[in-house]
Amino acid sequence: MTAFILFLIGLPIGVALDALATRLAVPEPEADRPVEAPAEEDSSAAHPGLAAESGALTVPAATHQWRRAAIVAATAGLFATAGARYQDPSHLALVTAYIAVLTVCAATDILAYRVPNVITYPAMLLALIAGALMPEADLLRVMGGGALAGGILLAPALVTRGQGLGMGDVKLAVFVGLALGLSLTLPALFLMALSGGAAAAALLLSGRRHRGDPIPYAPFISLGAVAVLLWQGAAFHSFT
Repeated sequence: MTAFILFLIGLPIGVALDALATRLAVPEPEADRPVEAPAEEDSSAAHPGLAAESGALTVPAATHQWRRAAIVAATAGLFATAGARYQDPSHLALVTAYIAVLTVCAATDILAYRVPNVITYPAMLLALIAGALMPEADLLRVMGGGALAGGILLAPALVTRGQGLGMGDVKLAVFVGLALGLSLTLPALFLMALSGGAAAAALLLSGRRHRGDPIPYAPFISLGAVAVLLWQGAAFHSFT
């Protein structure tokens, strides 16, 4: 019953998340744009053919309804799965909030190579507060997870100067590490690397991307995080 209720709740939330992602995919005015992360906050300027609505995978305007349907279906399905896995209402509230964050960040990165600070900063704070207050969480392991995930992605982001992984990806990874805790962060990063590498190879072999072209990584960070959240647990509750 809980899973069904969460499925129904996920439908309107999915609509809202699609609208939010579309809004956040619009590049910010130049004066308000953060200096630190041009590649993730808005890399469409470096690639003129990539407007906010055309997106990282150049989705035609005619498919916007399909995109909305995909986000709604994914949100409802993930909420239902969370309802089947987590019994405690506080755990369920946190997990569904995390899923919403990951869904929006994945969508904005696909649409416009943007992982918005307005989403990642509050998400990091939420995960940190949960790590400090939830009975089963260990704040040191929560912070260790954030440091591990952020540190692993920070190095390639600095080396590529935002042309591969960007600082938006790093911030999203920090959130994932804080949400999962130290012991569950590595499986999420492994899934991210596996799925991201496979997708990059497929895009290159199909000719949809060429060497040096940007590829959105937030969807793969989100995929790894959601898989671990629903399979192994979170920093505040582990199934293993």
